[in-house]
Amino acid sequence: MKSLHSATTLLGPVSPHVLKMPGWRPIVRRCVTTLVTASLLPMTVFYTSMVLFGLRISALATVGLCYTGLLLTRARGRPVLAAALVTAGLLSLRAVVMFFTGSAVLYFLQPVAGTLAVATVIALTGLAGRPVLDRLAHEFCPFPSELSTWLREARFFTRLSVVWSVTYLINAAGTVWLLTNASISNFILLKSILSPAVTCCAVLISYAIFRLTVRHQNVRISWAHDQPWVVRTTG
Repeated sequence: MKSLHSATTLLGPVSPHVLKMPGWRPIVRRCVTTLVTASLLPMTVFYTSMVLFGLRISALATVGLCYTGLLLTRARGRPVLAAALVTAGLLSLRAVVMFFTGSAVLYFLQPVAGTLAVATVIALTGLAGRPVLDRLAHEFCPFPSELSTWLREARFFTRLSVVWSVTYLINAAGTVWLLTNASISNFILLKSILSPAVTCCAVLISYAIFRLTVRHQNVRISWAHDQPWVVRTTG
């Protein structure tokens, strides 16, 4: 990319380097699916079960939903990710606490520690120059190798670390505030709306930073909707 900047200085503006990426529709579909299955659906099952059967049954129903998803994934011949197993284990622990204490506050307060831990990891790895988001981003958007190199040189993933660490901190603080200032029913409803809204804002900000970064690097993205979408992980 330095050669492009040098050419621009000596010879005037040059045409942007065009990179083809798979169509954005599968990327959006994957993000929406993750948001629905990880947030909206569990909250809906918990709220409905709580209204009909009480807190303890609602916790068990949410755990049942999680394990049903794992079994369906396995039945389809797809690998079950370690992160999904960890999530199921933590959710089971929360259900046990709920079953013996009957406290919805404790049930919803437990994930705050995990959210703070994730925010800390994202922030620290970003500050260390080895952002964990460099790896995670490729699970949602299959960046070509050439573009990934340019994004690292432009410190894109470091900037992304700031956005998402702040997002997780806002989610954690908002969860605590809602738990201490709203009823459980209102908490569930507000959490189901505000948490996805905050996440969507972070996604839009991330995309805006991405567009500004590639434009600064004199790169133009061409979305090739006929190109197959393959998730690539960085080594």
